Amino acid sequence: MDNDKQKNIQTAAVTLSPRGRVGEGLEGFGFIAYANSRVEKLRDEGRYDAANKLKMYLRKFIAYLGKNEIPFKDFDALLIRNYHTWLKNQELGRNTISLYIRNLKRVYKLAVNDGFAADGNPFEGMDVSYRVKKERNGLTLEEVKRLRGLDLSGESQQVVFARDIFLFTVYTKGMRSDDIFRLTRKDIRDGQLTYRQHLTGKEISIPWEPVLKEITDRYGRKGTSLLFPVITAKSPREQWRQYDGLLHRINYNLKKLGEMMELGYPLNLTVARHSWESMTKSVSISDLL
Repeated sequence: MDNDKQKNIQTAAVTLSPRGRVGEGLEGFGFIAYANSRVEKLRDEGRYDAANKLKMYLRKFIAYLGKNEIPFKDFDALLIRNYHTWLKNQELGRNTISLYIRNLKRVYKLAVNDGFAADGNPFEGMDVSYRVKKERNGLTLEEVKRLRGLDLSGESQQVVFARDIFLFTVYTKGMRSDDIFRLTRKDIRDGQLTYRQHLTGKEISIPWEPVLKEITDRYGRKGTSLLFPVITAKSPREQWRQYDGLLHRINYNLKKLGEMMELGYPLNLTVARHSWESMTKSVSISDLL
């Protein structure tokens, strides 16, 4: 059966399955098929990052199962406990394990709502909460200045770009990368950089300091108002693929920069946000320069 036909069948099963007839969808339509239909729904909504993450969680679960499907009637507490133990034996961290289990739980609840699974609780007694780390890696004020002053004359442009995006993140008080690459010249007015967070919709305003202009001037191009014109695809799906690949390259090169600075832990964009939040939130941008 080709992928398009299978997708249509899965979608139809989710759409047409009546409440009160639990588990009666199409023959063989178990948890994995249902979860895959949720992946396709996320993609149809343009939520490609969420879709790919859910697909990744499913691949881990399928690796544990050793098969590509499990009927809803076999999706029980013993299965989840054994899966939890299997994940622990792979020496994964507590939060990572909780993430894998939590996403299965989310899909299972959706299946219950759609009438495919019994309204039981195979996750009963399973702690899937996120535990906040007591310590977060973040650069000190002096380390931020040292990163800015690194001699990168012998490094590739990608390394320089990664350093610039890290610094831009810190100087903009921990701006997220999906917001950075949406910024346009229209967001700069009256000496302020004003933008709306893509994740929360909250409007944020930050002083447009000379150092921010210095960074963005290096990447401006004619024919586009984007401050960082690196996401050029037309379709939302291709835009997400470009963005995902870009983040991987930035974090790869930041790791290289962290090794040059002998930090003792990987440098990445998460560290940039933590650097502002935990280490430099009490200082002004001018103190960082």
